[in-house]
Amino acid sequence: MLVGTGVMLGLSIPIARAAASAGVSAIAYAFWPTAFAAALLALFAARRHGRLRPTLPLCRYAAASGFLGHAAPMTVTFWVSAQAGAGFAALAFTLTPVTTVAISLLLRHERFSRLRLAAVVIGCAGAVVLVLGRGQAMEGASMAVVLAPLIPVLIGGGNVYRARHTPVGVAGGWLGSMNLAASCAMLLMVGLATGHIGFTPTPAALGWLALQALAMVAGYAMYFELIRRSDAVTFSFVGYVMMLTGVAVGVGILGERLPPSAMPALALIVTAFLLIRRAARLTARNTCATTP
Repeated sequence: MLVGTGVMLGLSIPIARAAASAGVSAIAYAFWPTAFAAALLALFAARRHGRLRPTLPLCRYAAASGFLGHAAPMTVTFWVSAQAGAGFAALAFTLTPVTTVAISLLLRHERFSRLRLAAVVIGCAGAVVLVLGRGQAMEGASMAVVLAPLIPVLIGGGNVYRARHTPVGVAGGWLGSMNLAASCAMLLMVGLATGHIGFTPTPAALGWLALQALAMVAGYAMYFELIRRSDAVTFSFVGYVMMLTGVAVGVGILGERLPPSAMPALALIVTAFLLIRRAARLTARNTCATTP
């Protein structure tokens, strides 16, 4: 389920670049597939689980989760992918476990440990190496390079929020639909305010938007079920699958080249990931040892 979710959502990164080349704006790319996926997931959820009675806590959860986990990071991912390449945008997702742990430590959702702190520091160092290396190589994409670190920060915040506030007793299909519907409402308001909600309906633009919508339906069908079965840090490992998917398509199919800083940055980030895993195992072992 983790691999399937990562692959489906990871496809949005190279699709974003292809849609940009077809003249689709960032807001339009985020809004139209989201609206289609939200409607289709709601239809599936209604047929499988019956009607849903929205409550204020559920709507509040959907709004926060939709903004942090979808609307904001998806729009930023579009810009980064379109200007700096799908492979570079995909590398930003490797920082998701690091930002998830950092936010968990700040909010005291995770127990403090030196290993976790070391992981955050090393992971941030990897992000700095990646951003500085790409910034030197692409002066014209400086804004995309600056915005790239926002992707894992937003998604990490969404992971922690969902771990603490996911409603009990609501089917995963309805959670996915509500999450996307709230995201869609936010994107619609921004799109109408900026005038970027529309696009020229060429065959290429429609085709890429349709492909993104189908990938979102498949990805979010598994997304919230995966949340139920894993903690925030484990769930954040989806970012590694998304990275592999985005880099594989960007480099293998779109012919992109990763910056020279990609490998040393990735080495630092993977080291941080291994430290996070080690810290989690030690915590679990200590918990078992102290349990009567």
